[in-house]
Amino acid sequence: MEAHIALQESPGEPGCDLPCVVTVLMFWSDATQLTTFGNVKLWPVYMYFGNESKYRRCRPSCHLGNHVAYFQKLPDTFKDFAGTYTEGKGVGRKCMTHCHRELFQAQWRVLLDREFLEAYEHRIVILCCDGIKHRFYPHIFTYSADYPEKVLVATIRQLGGCPCSWCLIPTTRLHHLGMIRDRQQRVTLTHSDTSRSPLVATARSLIYEKHCGVDSMAVETILKPDSWVPTSNTFLDALAPFGFNVFIALVVDLLHEVELGVWRMLLVHLLQILTALDKDLIHELDARYRKVPPFGSATIRRFSSNVSEMSNMAA
Repeated sequence: MEAHIALQESPGEPGCDLPCVVTVLMFWSDATQLTTFGNVKLWPVYMYFGNESKYRRCRPSCHLGNHVAYFQKLPDTFKDFAGTYTEGKGVGRKCMTHCHRELFQAQWRVLLDREFLEAYEHRIVILCCDGIKHRFYPHIFTYSADYPEKVLVATIRQLGGCPCSWCLIPTTRLHHLGMIRDRQQRVTLTHSDTSRSPLVATARSLIYEKHCGVDSMAVETILKPDSWVPTSNTFLDALAPFGFNVFIALVVDLLHEVELGVWRMLLVHLLQILTALDKDLIHELDARYRKVPPFGSATIRRFSSNVSEMSNMAA
């Protein structure tokens, strides 16, 4: 609603009197292993339109998710390729991590191309089903991913001194979680591209012009205090001029942080309690789960396997 009100109050395109509509773009990405045995993986990127009702978006039967792209990872032969430039000394772990970040941001640079940025700035005119032309204003509202992918998007260090993708709260203050002061610090210490960009530019100059290592003392002195990495952020480079903040867009991922995080650990704890009381109670629990009838085509499915085995609880 805030975006819609701001759009209606802002000056439109010169000479255009078409109705203006905010197009809410919501992205998801999650690297997935396709087989139990083997290394076959996919890294899909999905996009939903937030203009659709959330009750329809959460139903797989509505098919509202759009496959945008499939990310590539560094091939196994990359170390051999990089070794030709290091006199056969091999490539360190920090350097490989840096190359992985660079590849991820480069792929988003392909997606956020000139045509997309043109539409983001000047919008798109579309003839709708009601026969009326509207000018659609695409805006990226959210990006949902698990923590390892969040740090790739935010270009911060995984579990670094400031591990949050939203703010600069250090690990020494994580125990304040849930307190009033924690809520205040999340606002005052929010990530800012204004302070990040000069530091990253200086670090990249040391790496690519002065030939310093990605984990050299000179680079670490600049970036480590705020847990930045020497990688340009495609989202900020392309969309920051339009007021987009990628750190705020990284929302809570319920699947990994709650359903496969907090809830999974709670279920494990409850199973351990049942086992401690009586091992036969585990069989009773599985039997009761199997008696739960399905509801709808995509709401509650039948529990065909033993819940206590937790064999199908992978993302």
